[in-house]
Amino acid sequence: MTAIRLLCDRSPHTVDSTLDAIEAHLVGAGASGPEALQMRLVAEEIVTNIARCAWPEGIDGKFQVELAVEIDAAGLQVTLTTIDDGVPFDPTTKAMPDIDAEIDDRAIGGLGMFLVREMTDTQHYQLINGQNRFCVRRLLLRVQSIT
Repeated sequence: MTAIRLLCDRSPHTVDSTLDAIEAHLVGAGASGPEALQMRLVAEEIVTNIARCAWPEGIDGKFQVELAVEIDAAGLQVTLTTIDDGVPFDPTTKAMPDIDAEIDDRAIGGLGMFLVREMTDTQHYQLINGQNRFCVRRLLLRVQSIT
């Protein structure tokens, strides 16, 4: 298993650097470019939401992003976990948006979590000692040969 732990803050530069590191780690572990890009998109939605919304304006929040990749016979089992001490928020309880509704009739928000749910196999939230822990997992089936 390979894993990285990253410390992120609310700055766009740090968020971008975190996402770059996630994508590079996945490619280095054997994920195809398109699969790594899809997981980057999942991470972008989660990390950006934490950076923008977890703390009130003016608070310099910092949070951890952990990415673990385990190689098995089926492919790469990817686990992305975020840990923050922001306002408690369980994204798994958000109602799914009505994607069949007309654009003008849709409620604002919710599409990002819809994307995360669609692009991962499992999503799990816990509040532990005042910290939000959000974990998503996805099996990437196509593994490139690692030389």
